[in-house]
Amino acid sequence: MKKGILCEIIENVEVAHNIHKIKFKKPSEDFEIKAGQFINIKCGERDFPLLRRPISIGLTDKDSMTIYVNKVGKGTELLCGRSKGELVDILGPLGNTFNMDIDKGSVLIVGGGIGVAPLLELTRELSIKKDVYVKAILGYREEPFITEEFKNYTDDIIVVSEKEGFDYKGYVTKPLELELKKMNYDLVFTCGPEPMLKKVNEICSENNQTVQLLLEEKMACGIGACLVCTCKTKKNDNDWSYVRTCKDGPVFYGKEVIFDE
Repeated sequence: MKKGILCEIIENVEVAHNIHKIKFKKPSEDFEIKAGQFINIKCGERDFPLLRRPISIGLTDKDSMTIYVNKVGKGTELLCGRSKGELVDILGPLGNTFNMDIDKGSVLIVGGGIGVAPLLELTRELSIKKDVYVKAILGYREEPFITEEFKNYTDDIIVVSEKEGFDYKGYVTKPLELELKKMNYDLVFTCGPEPMLKKVNEICSENNQTVQLLLEEKMACGIGACLVCTCKTKKNDNDWSYVRTCKDGPVFYGKEVIFDE
């Protein structure tokens, strides 16, 4: 079983309403975390809240790792209230990674809400591949965040919001449909709320596009012991099974996942 690691906070800033960017100093030189993986964080200083909070990695470099936290409950409120210089207990890296086995071609990134955050590190890693064209469609309910960071690593970006004033008003699914009618992509990567993922998966299936989904499931232990985060997946054409999102995922191919009706 993985043991907790103490990581020092080197930056904690609010980048949008209730969205915090928290940067940690990496605990050691050999600590490596990749796009799609997450850390399980002890938010308070003592025993409250009891359960850790799973947060996907947002960005990494040689010495640091950054997460983006949506302040929606007591645990994340405590985490967002931690200060520069404080030590935070984490478990990680946890989970699998996106399959980026592509050296030439084109990929499309589709993110929604706080689900755009783990796609930033993915986009950075893809940008290193000189012969890979990267485009992103990022959707928000209101105020966009970290779009400028995405521009550092993409060839093109479409910003979608339910508010006026951005590239597209509405949901990411409509510009996705339009984009797939114009161009065939080698891979599509997506993360966001389940209704969005379900629709993105359907659109990609209809267009014969391979898509990888990073699922946002509630997790308790983060190591596959508690079975809180089970996900229904296909075993073959006639059978299915439950898997643990934290241990067997959180990244799955769209053709594997069975969404609830």
